[in-house]
Amino acid sequence: MAARGGEVDWERLDKRKFFVYGGGLFSALTTCLYPLSAIKTRQMALDGAPAGLKGAVWTGRTVVATEGIRGLYAGFGTVIFGMIPARMLYMASLELAKSGITTALRPLGLPDASVAGAASFVGGGLASFSSHAVMVPLDVVSQRQMIRTGQLRGGGASAAPAVGPGGAAMARHILATEGVRGLYRGLGASIATYVPSSAIWWSSYGVWQTLLWDRLDAFVGEGGAGAERTQGRTVAVQAAAGLATGCTSAVLTNPLDVVKTRIQTRQREAGGAGLSWAGTARDLAEREGWAGFYRGLAPRMVSTCAWGTAMVTTYEFLKRICALPPES
Repeated sequence: MAARGGEVDWERLDKRKFFVYGGGLFSALTTCLYPLSAIKTRQMALDGAPAGLKGAVWTGRTVVATEGIRGLYAGFGTVIFGMIPARMLYMASLELAKSGITTALRPLGLPDASVAGAASFVGGGLASFSSHAVMVPLDVVSQRQMIRTGQLRGGGASAAPAVGPGGAAMARHILATEGVRGLYRGLGASIATYVPSSAIWWSSYGVWQTLLWDRLDAFVGEGGAGAERTQGRTVAVQAAAGLATGCTSAVLTNPLDVVKTRIQTRQREAGGAGLSWAGTARDLAEREGWAGFYRGLAPRMVSTCAWGTAMVTTYEFLKRICALPPES
């Protein structure tokens, strides 16, 4: 059964088409938006990189001037191939959880916004948690590739060693110097960042979408029938909900992302213990104050809003083209 606003439930999806088409579509989106992630990571991880929107522009120009366009795609191969299984696991977990929670809550007579928010919150959190076994090593390797040659003005030299350019070479270096635990550096920080971020994102999206449809029904609907769910209106509502959700999520979770990124990209001191969440946050607060926790916010907000809007419209389009024919 199609949900409100034309949403297609998990039970009505052609799973083979969903994963095959989804892998291609989201790989294309990642290709377009990857440079923003690279700029954000350098701003967060390297002490010499200036903060703010001007800092993001400066960082991007510096990378292009010193490394060329390729510098904005450092670690891209690691991410684009490694994210395929992670994304499949994420999408399956998200849709299964949303479908199950929605089915359980519908008989309770709760408002549509409450059902959508609760189902998406649980689904988003579980999807993020389940995919971390694959995503954290990808994060660690790709982020160190991003900053390996990014010795920007004013410091950051200790952030990453000079090793081979490929993801495999970086992974071997981490295994040789830090063991398997090195590939899962910042696992706790990553879970603390992405699980609530994913839960907040999807629950906000579900609520925003429901509220926007309610507003549209009130303004456009005639005789209590509500607004017609045309393809144009559906895409517009989904895009607007994605944009609003991206802005909210970026602001709320940026401090967690800064700490996570620094933990994952710093080399462990010789003979010392790994960096802790509390220690990294305390050091950042002492060095830069609260402003340090919002380092990289500008490119992250642009990336999150752009990714969120593009992702939800692509994701909903993917579900529509992969929907099974209605049962007779």
